[in-house]
Amino acid sequence: MNNIVLFGFMGCGKSTVGALLAQRTGLTLLDTDAYLERKYQRSIPEIFASDGEDAFRQMERQVCRELAGRTGLILCCGGGTVLDDENARILAQSGAMVFLDAAFSVCYDRIRESDRPLVRRNSKEGLQEIFERRRPVYLSRAQITADASLPPAQVTDAVLRAMQQGKE
Repeated sequence: MNNIVLFGFMGCGKSTVGALLAQRTGLTLLDTDAYLERKYQRSIPEIFASDGEDAFRQMERQVCRELAGRTGLILCCGGGTVLDDENARILAQSGAMVFLDAAFSVCYDRIRESDRPLVRRNSKEGLQEIFERRRPVYLSRAQITADASLPPAQVTDAVLRAMQQGKE
């Protein structure tokens, strides 16, 4: 089986749904942000603070190239990963592009206490602006869109159904 690439705004449930998909499919779950932190031996907040977002995005592109060359993965991408045209193209070649589409209020409730750089640097209104700017891009990259405001088991079922229908 090719890869399943999960993406969407922070807090949409990529990690939770990814874990459930891994259980159901036997594929290996990999979080691109965690992989990047291991590869470069620094946390994302440290990279942002010392090198800036541009350096982080270059590291992220390298990680996408590496992981897209593998198969049998469920890739949980950081919220900004597929906004980059090259990342989106590379990842789309490796498998199914799945947008976990949750309402901003759902995402915000899940991330508001987070130490993520974007959350720390922005107000709720600022995060909503980012969400609204990103959502059309996410929709344009998606082969499958799942309502991630639903409970994770239902989201997982919807993704698997959509993937099965795509094969028929």
